[in-house]
Amino acid sequence: MRTVAEVARWWARRQPDLEATWFEGRTRTWGELNASSSALAGGLVSKLGVKPGDHVAILDKNTDDYIELLYALDKAGAIATPVNWRLTGDEVAKVVGDAQAVAIVAGDNFRGQADAAGVRVLGFNELPRNGGDPYRDDEGAVMWQLYTSGTTGLPKGAMLTGQNLTGLTSVFATEIPEMRAGGRALVAMPLYHIGGCGWALAAMLTGSCAVLMSEFIPQQVLDNFEQQKVETAFLVPAALLFLTSLPESQGRDYSSLRNILYGASPISQAVLQRSIDTFKCKFTQVYGLTETTGAITFLQFEDHEGEKLLSCGRATFGADMRVVDPEGKEVPHGQIGEIVYRGPGVMQGYWNRPQDTADQIRDGWFYTGDAGTEDDAGFFYVKDRIKDMIISGGENIYPAELESVLAAHPALADVAVIGVPDDQWGETVKAIVVLKPGAALSGEELIEWARSRLGGYKRPKSVDFTDSIPRNPSGKILKRELRAPYWEGATRQVN
Repeated sequence: MRTVAEVARWWARRQPDLEATWFEGRTRTWGELNASSSALAGGLVSKLGVKPGDHVAILDKNTDDYIELLYALDKAGAIATPVNWRLTGDEVAKVVGDAQAVAIVAGDNFRGQADAAGVRVLGFNELPRNGGDPYRDDEGAVMWQLYTSGTTGLPKGAMLTGQNLTGLTSVFATEIPEMRAGGRALVAMPLYHIGGCGWALAAMLTGSCAVLMSEFIPQQVLDNFEQQKVETAFLVPAALLFLTSLPESQGRDYSSLRNILYGASPISQAVLQRSIDTFKCKFTQVYGLTETTGAITFLQFEDHEGEKLLSCGRATFGADMRVVDPEGKEVPHGQIGEIVYRGPGVMQGYWNRPQDTADQIRDGWFYTGDAGTEDDAGFFYVKDRIKDMIISGGENIYPAELESVLAAHPALADVAVIGVPDDQWGETVKAIVVLKPGAALSGEELIEWARSRLGGYKRPKSVDFTDSIPRNPSGKILKRELRAPYWEGATRQVN
């Protein structure tokens, strides 16, 4: 299989009665999904005049209609362009305008935001159906354009081809044997993000039914684990934190769960252990980016021990990975540099951003922007985003490492670490923390608690308390937003 469309065709031929999707009590088999997406593709072409290479934006929460449209757009030769439904109308307009979309398909609750885009807006129930599958297949063509949910700057459209997307087959078939034909995979992360649509496609490629949730609602996730007999799931660490904080997460029947994958942001050992104790199944960490079409490393459950708990795993099948210095030369094992990747998942590039593409893809290698190390056994350790690194007195400090340590304090519900300006040291470490309900803790007490756990230059020099830590949809902390008040008036964000 070399296109998304061919996934639907193949399973419809092989097992037409196999369940493909489940959503709010409604099930679609592969035979039904293939036929309906073909009729929709035919309507897009004959009634709306959609041409190969046209961008069609999608603005809605997760539904089975959304999945159907993804398959239909590929059959029509169009580029599916999911848009973050959390954006304002002006922000939606910027994304849709950047993509030069010919139309936007919007859920009923998002018509107002969609109208601001200034292009034709259609509801899912307004989409025309006419004829059959147009068979506009081109495995090298761009099929999805996903906008990066970065923590800084304007989002960029990462162009993913059929070869990128169907390459997920070999990755997950090799790494996650629990994903199988007839299995059930929870899709609770948003479909506008690679952790949502990429995971859904990976599950469906292996023949698992995509158990779709409109959005992540902790109580409903627990209910679906139990009632829908979910076997596999992908969740970000923040989601696991919320789930295991619920008293009702205890004492339920999770016997169907076989493997929960997690990633997209760092996880603390405390949250990981609590998750393992609660759900009593395998846990597999994945590391990847939108630009790599998702997962490029896996930390298998049997490797969740000792120092490897701090690792994101080893390169998966077909992935060539290195840690390099600023000149692109590979550094010795154990030395920090930038993680780079070469393999079938490397995006075609950023839409209409040739310079950004050239900056990120050099000689076939994608430069992740993540600082990390590789050990002698091939395990990679992500220290932090290079841009988030704190330099204090000439020492490089990686906030993610500190956040993992501080998160183990029993009074903390959440924590973020940033660098703030200091006349003597350039920058010093500040911890911004959220206390658990009813907990009491002073900044001095937290700093003292960290004394035996962090080297002196890494320890926070100050602590601020807040009600919540701002995060993007994939759970990454919005460091720029946190830093802004402390760096106001500065000419640059480092000192």
